[in-house]
Amino acid sequence: MAWRAKNTLRWSVRTARRADWGLLRQYAAGLLAGDLRAQRARPAPPAAPPTAPGITVVIPSRDGKDLLTAQLPGIVAERPEQIIVVDNGSADDTAGWLRATYPAIEVEHSPAPLSFARAVNRGIARARHSHVCLLNNDMQIEPGFFRALRRSFDEVPELFSSTAQILFPAGVRREETGKTVMALRGPEDFPVRCDETLPGEDGSYVLYGSGGCSLYDAAKLRALGGVDEVYEPAYVEDLDLGYRAWQRGWPSVYAGGAVVEHRHRATTSRFFTEEELGRILEVNYLRFLARSVSDRALFRRLWRHALRRLLLRAGHAPAPLDAAPAIARQGCLEPAPAYREELFLALNDGSVSVFPGRRATGKPRVLVASPYLPFPLSHGGAVRMYNLIRRAAAEFDQVLVAFTEDHAAPPAEVLDIFAEVVLVRRAGSHALPLTGRPEVVEEFDSNAFRAALQQTVLKWRPAIAQLEFTQIAQYAADCAPARTILVEHDITFDLYQQLLALNETGPLRREVELWRSFEMAAWSKVDRVVTMSEKDRRTVAGATAVALPNGVDLERFRPADSAPDARRLLFIGSFAHRPNVMAVEFFVNQVWPRLKDVTLHIIAGARHEQYAVEADLRQPGIELAGFVSDVRPAYRRATLVIAPLVASAGTNIKVLEAMAMGKAMVATAAGVNGLDLAAGEDFVLVKTADEMAGAIERLLSDEGERTRIELAARARVERDYSWDTIAAAQAELYRELDGEPEEIAP
Repeated sequence: MAWRAKNTLRWSVRTARRADWGLLRQYAAGLLAGDLRAQRARPAPPAAPPTAPGITVVIPSRDGKDLLTAQLPGIVAERPEQIIVVDNGSADDTAGWLRATYPAIEVEHSPAPLSFARAVNRGIARARHSHVCLLNNDMQIEPGFFRALRRSFDEVPELFSSTAQILFPAGVRREETGKTVMALRGPEDFPVRCDETLPGEDGSYVLYGSGGCSLYDAAKLRALGGVDEVYEPAYVEDLDLGYRAWQRGWPSVYAGGAVVEHRHRATTSRFFTEEELGRILEVNYLRFLARSVSDRALFRRLWRHALRRLLLRAGHAPAPLDAAPAIARQGCLEPAPAYREELFLALNDGSVSVFPGRRATGKPRVLVASPYLPFPLSHGGAVRMYNLIRRAAAEFDQVLVAFTEDHAAPPAEVLDIFAEVVLVRRAGSHALPLTGRPEVVEEFDSNAFRAALQQTVLKWRPAIAQLEFTQIAQYAADCAPARTILVEHDITFDLYQQLLALNETGPLRREVELWRSFEMAAWSKVDRVVTMSEKDRRTVAGATAVALPNGVDLERFRPADSAPDARRLLFIGSFAHRPNVMAVEFFVNQVWPRLKDVTLHIIAGARHEQYAVEADLRQPGIELAGFVSDVRPAYRRATLVIAPLVASAGTNIKVLEAMAMGKAMVATAAGVNGLDLAAGEDFVLVKTADEMAGAIERLLSDEGERTRIELAARARVERDYSWDTIAAAQAELYRELDGEPEEIAP
């Protein structure tokens, strides 16, 4: 312990520009006390009395008659079953005024002012109903407030608290929103904050409900011993309460439909200076860490961050470093939590947002877990997901947990097909751990996603959990007890084997082995594996594999009535997928020089400029586009579509779309990988750059041959590749899997 304090002190001398030696000694003493923190049991609360259904509102008020005058009419109009005002040392005759004006309101009077925790605990002790709403006297509620808070308890199992959306008067900076999160950011930033919610966001998980506008499960509130009265005179007690509830697996959520206007610090600012309030906040935050954070490694990290922040801010903010040793020595009062603290802190770090979608119907439930949103249709995987999910919505209630890179609400097209959408914002990292798993698997390994998935499973109780893409297989165990399906959009180690054959390197050879080990192990951990082709199904083998091929929307993608542009080629493939870049490099470098008077249109997907392409795409005749939301006009203009892939796994949806549009295609074997197509009838197969250039010139010149292939291509997809047919097979798989008895481990 001593060496750790010594090394940290050495760091402090270099970085704490404003600190003096006295502060450094306090800092070192606080660190040492934190390392020596003991753990002891919290006293058991008394048995909770029986309660009747309904809501008890508890309002602490100190000299707040004017605030109550404005607040109470709105509360009374909502008709909660019980209202208790804790008259907390008031000198404005609050109690007498209440008895005369609102005789039905119960008054708990304290001649001397109490802390917030002591005041509300006196009100909680008198609560007779199943739910308790703690409401500050400077909160003005909007109609439907209690109903919106109460609804959350019907939707979320084991819910501890539901907290309101907090607005501020016009012209006042919004300091709270209701969405409370905790994340370590900059060294001088207080780790707990309120985030702005996104349009349509409702039901997102929060670390705690604001003690000034939240509804609590009364039995759970009493099981925690009420509000901890160590937090004098106010602040952090609600954080502590919510944290201790999460430790027991009792979540808190944000209820966007419950709205209050907060006249911020209308009470506290009358009795304390800004400097005093700042010190109160800092001391109570240290108390919270020492008393309630159970995991030793987590406590040490949070404690050190807190003390470093106080040291750095010592020159311009209250720095109660002197209090830290005594606070740490009081020890932790919590037993080992039932729910891992690292998990629920990740869930509540600001990266997770929940959005209600279409109304649930009571039909069987399917959870979809995906590394990407199924809309917009920016890549083949999204096209597949969207088309099958849209059709499944008629028979199943579906919920989505998906990663996103953007801080934005999901598009309407997604909300229209899911009952709920949970988005987890993913931050890229260049420092991935070496764990013996593929890099992509590590990139998508997220405690926030894992916790969001676990909570969504608890909330919705899905019969089926469908894991899209290989890297999401790592979350199969988090979907229990749902039956699990892994959708292999491609056999990833097969793709890497092809890349290795083209360019053998040590790192690539290592990725092949990592993917083979991870992927084959994943197949044994799910109930079914869905592949895109019979070829891939045979690779998986075993009774758990089933082929559900890719398809095409035959109504959306139809042959054009107008003639195409003359001698115009089209290639569609996101540069985010390495085989598409290799295809472009092959075609532009080896085939393009053999062609004359031809236009090549490349649709390379979003952020295509981020990907290195070893080919000159700026030369005359080449048109390069990024993401295109509707590719049908590009197909209509094209005389031919090309698929010059040199490596591929899974199947290429763009091939099927081109065929449905009635386009003749020139493709390599990799370009039509996994598709049961007849070369020479449905498309033209080539092996070399010379063959591809010759086939393109022949079809550009021979309209009759081109028309024959166009008609055959459309007929083939009509027969075998309709999304409607594939969706029906997927629904049958769901029904079959839901009806199977669950295997019980020996």
